[in-house]
Amino acid sequence: MDEEEAAASSPRATPTPSNPSGGSHVYHDATASERAFTVLNELRRDNQLCDVVLTTDHAPHQQPRPHTITAHRVVLAACSPYFRAMFTGELAESRQSHITLHDVSPRALELLVDFAYTSRIEVCESNVQVLLPAANLLQLTAVRDFCATFLQSQLHPTNCLGIRAFGDVHACVDLKAAAHAYAQHHFIDVVRADEFLHLDASQVAALVASDDLGVQSEEQVFEAVIAWVEHDASSRRRDLASLMSLVRLPLLGKDYLVNSVETVLRHDNVCKDYIIEAMRYHLMSNEQRCLFRTPRTQPRKSIGLPKLIVVIGGQAPKAIRSVEKFDFLVQKWSSAAELNSRRCRCGVAVSGGLVYAVGGFDGSSRVRSAECYDVTRDRWLVVESMNVRRSTLGAAVLNDCVYAVGGFDGSSGLDSVEKYDPDLNLWSSVAPMTIRRSSVGVAVLNGHLYALGGYDGIARQCLSSVECYNPETNSWRNVTPMNQCRSGSAVAVLDGFIYALGGHDGPDIRPSAERYDPNCDEWSPVAEMRMCRRNAGAVAVNGMIYVVGGDDGTTNLSTMEVYNPRRDTWTLLPACLSTGRSYAGIVVVDKPGT
Repeated sequence: MDEEEAAASSPRATPTPSNPSGGSHVYHDATASERAFTVLNELRRDNQLCDVVLTTDHAPHQQPRPHTITAHRVVLAACSPYFRAMFTGELAESRQSHITLHDVSPRALELLVDFAYTSRIEVCESNVQVLLPAANLLQLTAVRDFCATFLQSQLHPTNCLGIRAFGDVHACVDLKAAAHAYAQHHFIDVVRADEFLHLDASQVAALVASDDLGVQSEEQVFEAVIAWVEHDASSRRRDLASLMSLVRLPLLGKDYLVNSVETVLRHDNVCKDYIIEAMRYHLMSNEQRCLFRTPRTQPRKSIGLPKLIVVIGGQAPKAIRSVEKFDFLVQKWSSAAELNSRRCRCGVAVSGGLVYAVGGFDGSSRVRSAECYDVTRDRWLVVESMNVRRSTLGAAVLNDCVYAVGGFDGSSGLDSVEKYDPDLNLWSSVAPMTIRRSSVGVAVLNGHLYALGGYDGIARQCLSSVECYNPETNSWRNVTPMNQCRSGSAVAVLDGFIYALGGHDGPDIRPSAERYDPNCDEWSPVAEMRMCRRNAGAVAVNGMIYVVGGDDGTTNLSTMEVYNPRRDTWTLLPACLSTGRSYAGIVVVDKPGT
């Protein structure tokens, strides 16, 4: 058994029901509360035993008299924290029989009072925009959240920006985030709608600055900004330079820069500087481009484009060549071209649209060979081998180079690190880590490479420590360790956080997860996965984290689950790999032909 392999998981206990007491019997009428509220509602409709009259000052123009609703204080207080505070506190309203509510739609108030008595409410397009703010005011959070969920289901390129603004005004964080994500994913269609043309400059800037725009080329972003400016050129021309600072002009084609961009921007002195920067970038070598880094040279993630999850090799139970891909459009797994050789415990990463699989274990020995997968042509090509044999290594892309971190060479764990330059087809060594790590998790965030946990074969223990590599100084430094030791954890980066998912500490295989905030150098727990997993893989797609495969200490897993960071929840998905596998490499790529 290799040093990075661990023991089986421990069994779970099943609760045993206690014996009922023989000295007494308890009767519980499960429907009594519902019947009581039905009677209370009948009394309200007959205006019997009511002790408060609600009036709104938001009556429709065609309604000459204020709209009034009679009710029972105790029912309103039981259902609404707003009314409970009003009726039980020292406010003047606690002693009044007639109460006026400000800025509440009469129809919304009527529906919400009905809800207090019946626990039922119908939300539709015609009432949701008055119902949500009223429910928010009365602190009926379940209704407010239901309205927000309804609006999320109605998102469309023609309304998502308006819904985002609506969610912002009414402090519906999830609704605002969902609408903003929708606008990013459907950017090409959103900018064709009237809502986009009526945004203010700061709102346009917030949108085009995002790394997550669903665009196929930067030309689409440039043209969207120009369309917005020209919609009201006399007043918006002053915003052109600040918005163009957010467009990634160096990523545009050289001909497009000369024939389209320069023609439009040549009269603006600040914009001319951006054009010069873009032209200089086109004249640079790849090595120079790696050193010349600005926000405008960073490609967008294009998360709005259709994606594939690619699962490469793995252990099932021996090393395999099999490759599977998951298509988000049809929610199904299918086979892809097999690896050139059997490979498990390898490192995988994506650079320049190609998927690299490096090192690993072929069933008999640790290897240093590497190959890359061309998704468009569905074929694997051999590339230069690493300098060192490595299995259970971590791999990631930093500044367009593939980094191979740590691992196990067949006799001992490794602290060494090397990087591959695809343009030169060459591996070179960089500074070693501060400690040997096999089964290490790696991630890239904010231009730095992180190594998480793993197994130290010298100390014979799983690790919680984390270190960070700075390519500018070619040095590693320790950061705050994880809350738990994790070897063989799945790692993903999402919204500025690094997530460490599952893994094991000796025989203890974990469902737990935590995330790292580099701004405050702190780890904090998040919701546990639905299953215990070690040696699984994780990717971030469309604002979610997907964890695939792994093993639970007994069985190689074929399942996949997804994490929603806004709700801090995990969901087990129905689609499964055709082959359960652990120690597989997992990446996400754009779907070819889209």
